[in-house]
Amino acid sequence: MSRIIVSKLILIFVSTNLFGQISPPLEIPINISGTFGELRNTHFHSGIDIKTKGKKGLSIYSINSGDIIRIRISKVGYGKSLYIKHQNGTISVYAHLEKFSKKIETHIKSLQYEKKTYEIEDFPKKGEFSINKGDVIGYSGNSGSSSGPHLHFELRDSNTNEPLNPLKLGFDLIDTIKPKIKSLKLYRVSNDGAFDFLKDIEIKKKINGDYESLPIKQSGRLGIGINYYDKQNNSYNKNGIYSIEFCFENKSLFNYKMDKITFNDKKFLKLMVDYENWYLNKNRIQKLFTHPNSKYSFLNTEDSNGVFTIIDNKKYSGNIKIEDFSGNKTNLNLSFEGIKNDSINKIEKGTIINSNYEYTFDLNSISVNFSKQTFYNSVRLNLEIKNDTLDLGKNIYPIRNPFRISFNVLNKDSLFMEKGFIAKINKNNKPFYIETKKEKFNWSIKANELSKYSLGIDTIAPVVKPINFKKNQWISKLEKLKLEVKDDISGIKSINGTINGTWILLEHDTKKNMLTYDLKDLKFKDGKHILSIKSMDKNENKSEFKTFFFKKY
Repeated sequence: MSRIIVSKLILIFVSTNLFGQISPPLEIPINISGTFGELRNTHFHSGIDIKTKGKKGLSIYSINSGDIIRIRISKVGYGKSLYIKHQNGTISVYAHLEKFSKKIETHIKSLQYEKKTYEIEDFPKKGEFSINKGDVIGYSGNSGSSSGPHLHFELRDSNTNEPLNPLKLGFDLIDTIKPKIKSLKLYRVSNDGAFDFLKDIEIKKKINGDYESLPIKQSGRLGIGINYYDKQNNSYNKNGIYSIEFCFENKSLFNYKMDKITFNDKKFLKLMVDYENWYLNKNRIQKLFTHPNSKYSFLNTEDSNGVFTIIDNKKYSGNIKIEDFSGNKTNLNLSFEGIKNDSINKIEKGTIINSNYEYTFDLNSISVNFSKQTFYNSVRLNLEIKNDTLDLGKNIYPIRNPFRISFNVLNKDSLFMEKGFIAKINKNNKPFYIETKKEKFNWSIKANELSKYSLGIDTIAPVVKPINFKKNQWISKLEKLKLEVKDDISGIKSINGTINGTWILLEHDTKKNMLTYDLKDLKFKDGKHILSIKSMDKNENKSEFKTFFFKKY
């Protein structure tokens, strides 16, 4: 059904741009809480996050005519999502939906019941679901790995599947705010890409919103890191920026615009940040210099790595310019004086791991194997055994390739042999389940983070409890059954529910630990109904919740 304009107060526009005329995906003004290409913990953001005023259930519209080519429902990631292919060579993506429009919802739910699974993926044939521009395709929600109700919207090249900046569609954003620079850091950079923090660069903000640094007195092979954010007029969120350029002596050393990215770029995300600050201290410092083993599709300065050299007794100038998509620019002028400064004095302890060699350490009943190129650079590790726990130190180095940790469990009892596993110990000293390869008395995992590792055991099955009904209750007025499902350690692997022996579709919201069954899905004879929910965690502990209720259909 095409969009109906119900009020002149509703902001609706048709935009003309390089992709032709499009309609907006929402009837409310477009405000964003996440920008294209901004750095996230595990990836470069491949779309924009459009705010829905914190509400679920707002109508979502197709921006253009086309065919639905993919429908997906997942407990994590994009949650409930739709992919529409358009004739202009683009694909639009709509994610974290609460539900789909009626025809799509009916189709995907029939497949869920046919395959008896909540998580499902379907690839309709061309013409099976043809969509007109402005058709309602779903409703805003918070499904998947979403921290609050919003629409994650993407635009992709249909030939390469590469994400494009959706703001190029011409959304009418109100944005007159210049990006802000919070801090700068100076690093000494080695030829192999390794770097050491030298000092914070003092900056002053000018009246016009630009910045300038105090003279930076240092010499050597150097690089800069920056902490920044951008905001829009009607949004409190601190977002990423569209473009950034670092110039030294009027030469561009580091420069990009976030017009498009590839999914391969995320492989090198950890090399674009000050890893220790970002992941350990939660201080988001982006480097303005690159590692020789990294390759980014969006960088424009292929002949430069962002590193510059300061010679003693010479003066230099530099400039950093950051800009948002609306054209608001912030400049930071830098001045350098070549003065030999104090060297980095560190008390170094531990074992040096050269990234070009393989290392195996046998520590009592635990062994660790670092293959060649486990790390991007040579690192110094302190490997310790404390009460049968392997301590590899703090998570301060990015991992290039997983490494193997093995435990000898020869002297463990039969219960542990059945229900034990290798665990990562979190900061609260609680075990985090890792899928463990068990070969007789030698257990191993592939690890991708420096941390503490130990043996754990999980013998407790998931627990299911009703939320909005009670045992032996008439529930004729209820539209949905809601239940809580929790597991203490390893996490839920599978859930299977039935009413009177017939399989039912249970929607699993992992953020709320909640199961929901729509009582309109199936019709049973009036009277007493037996509800059974069987669940299993990742360590194969099983449980069954069984109760009954009364209902007239």
